[in-house]
Amino acid sequence: MGSLSDTPVPSDFDGDGKAEIAVWRPAAGRWYIRNIGTNTVTEIQWGVIGDTPLAADYDGDGKADIAVWRPLTGMWYIRNSATNTVTETSWGIATDIPVTND
Repeated sequence: MGSLSDTPVPSDFDGDGKAEIAVWRPAAGRWYIRNIGTNTVTEIQWGVIGDTPLAADYDGDGKADIAVWRPLTGMWYIRNSATNTVTETSWGIATDIPVTND
């Protein structure tokens, strides 16, 4: 189920302490998250070509949130897993390299 343009973004999306296999497909702006325990795949539309995917627990609920950073605008778009709300924040410039530390 992979594509050459997929970007790996493994993280603990369900809060069980183990990372799920996940990729972000920039051409479609879609995330594919595979839960190994249940053998299910979750597909989420989030992001556009040119974005940088960054999964981390931004809302502090113990689960990784899907997020993208848009270098052209310096905007972060975070889909909070705890509330299913969106956080948008401006931080950074096009030449920055975003990193997460979860």
